Amino acid sequence: MARLSAAIARRWPALVAAREAADAVRAVLSSSLADAFGGYATQDVDVIAFGSLARQEWTSGSDVDWTMLVDGQATPDHRQMARQIATIISSVEFCGKKLPNPGAEGIFGSMAFSHDIIHHIGGQADSNRNTTQRVLMLLEARPIRPGNYTGELGPYERVTRNILYRYLHDDTNFASAGAIGSRIPRFLLNDIVRYWRTMCVDFAYKEWEQAGGKWAIRNIKLRMSRKLLFVSGLLTVFSCFRNDALQIDVQNTDVYLPMMEAHLAKFVRSTSGNILVWTLDGLGLATQAANILTHYDEFLQRLDNADVRSHLGSLPAKDVYGDQHFLELRDISHQFQAALNEVFFVADTDLREFTLRYGVF
Repeated sequence: MARLSAAIARRWPALVAAREAADAVRAVLSSSLADAFGGYATQDVDVIAFGSLARQEWTSGSDVDWTMLVDGQATPDHRQMARQIATIISSVEFCGKKLPNPGAEGIFGSMAFSHDIIHHIGGQADSNRNTTQRVLMLLEARPIRPGNYTGELGPYERVTRNILYRYLHDDTNFASAGAIGSRIPRFLLNDIVRYWRTMCVDFAYKEWEQAGGKWAIRNIKLRMSRKLLFVSGLLTVFSCFRNDALQIDVQNTDVYLPMMEAHLAKFVRSTSGNILVWTLDGLGLATQAANILTHYDEFLQRLDNADVRSHLGSLPAKDVYGDQHFLELRDISHQFQAALNEVFFVADTDLREFTLRYGVF
């Protein structure tokens, strides 16, 4: 993103400020947890950030969505540790204010076990919570601890690599006979698409369950940040389409699949904005990428206004289409969608062919 900004002399101050704020919040959280637990991240336990903190899009009203990820033998101590983590995080202050707790849905703010996340993909055991945590582990999660472990992978790295392993090794697309060539991970693509549709359905469910509470801000987030997350997932899969560096040889999948796994892991460690810029710049669509970022920057700038955010959070659903703040943000979302339509459906690139071939059917 910084290289694109320098190359075309465009600036996105809200995006830059959000990234700097996210880094600062993660540092405060890591320090607070370290003061309480010492080496709070062990070879079995990691505290994982999700949401705007993980996407590096922190604004003044952002929640701290976190999970205590357990990748090892479960013990009774884990429950107590999760409670202590919740107490510590809820007491942390940033810019003179306590950090907001996770949402009331119960998806974040507690423990999650790697066994369920890795093994329950589809089927009755794959709950909404499990699907959300698994897909978001790939699309937006970040460990709160700084850096990586020395010498061996920590829980976050192991779990994300094992999720990718499941998506690739259980995908018959890579095991079927055929000519050597590049192929896309369809199992992964289908779960990313399923998760996007689940978010859309859950929006309607929350409207009914919460009697329209926070409808306006949820709607705008679905149009903008949730959609960009989905876009980054599509672009992650697209990176395998006609990729000469990923030539499948069905007689040698022991070499190919680890290579594909390592390739996808690079995207897992990135952010939605960087994935968007890197992909579109490589397709010769740098100007279009800048336009998308500009609309997104406008969205973040308004979301960082405490008065606007509070207003949207309390605005009754029946009043939204007569409200200036909502209508202005909706207009930004329409421009954002139009810019996405141009790169996915109009510009004559491999991305357009990928979208038409795999995006719906």
